Amino acid sequence: MRKCEVFNAQKMNVDFELFKKLCNFVLEKEKKDGNLNIIFVGIDEMSKYNLYRGKEEPTDVLSFEGGMPNFLGEIYICPQYVQENAEYFGVSFQEELIRVCVHGILHLLGYDHEKDEGEAKKMFEVQERYVADFSSFLDKSS
Repeated sequence: MRKCEVFNAQKMNVDFELFKKLCNFVLEKEKKDGNLNIIFVGIDEMSKYNLYRGKEEPTDVLSFEGGMPNFLGEIYICPQYVQENAEYFGVSFQEELIRVCVHGILHLLGYDHEKDEGEAKKMFEVQERYVADFSSFLDKSS
């Protein structure tokens, strides 16, 4: 069973259904079950959460493992920061939001890009494939 809850604790509008579909899409591709929460937060709140990593600034996405059976964890996304990244990388805001959400989900599923270069390459390849596949899925379902 898969269940994704989406919460918005900041000012920008969020398409809850889009992120529920994305969550289910990635979990289905990974053949994983479980529940997770996606929480959209502001810059100040994201900076506070990033202190857990020993960093005093905001970031785009953070994942915290659930530590309970069937609860994969929580993903915190900062849309303001994501908007800045989207402009920097020359991609749409929605594409970059999808990308960081996929990134967060992959972390909860055990992918890591910080310890090993080979694992990082694998994670980013999977991430970009899912971003492209989900975008195609959206185009077909609209």
